[in-house]
Amino acid sequence: MEIGIKVVTENIRSKQIRHANSCFFTMVAVDDNGSPVQIPALTPDNDLDRCRYEAAKMRRSLRQELEARYGEIRATAGA
Repeated sequence: MEIGIKVVTENIRSKQIRHANSCFFTMVAVDDNGSPVQIPALTPDNDLDRCRYEAAKMRRSLRQELEARYGEIRATAGA
């Protein structure tokens, strides 16, 4: 599961609010033994949710590609 986090700051004197940071936090469901378990798939039911769902799939794909490339670098560096 991927959770979007948006951090805002507020100047309590001027009441000015600004965006400070955004990120995505990935969580994995685990069983009582700490092993990953599958959860029911999400079915987005509106345009915004579908857009977010597709963007999350793309980020996951990019993370997997990056991890594979790092693996290649580690394998080459270890040789």
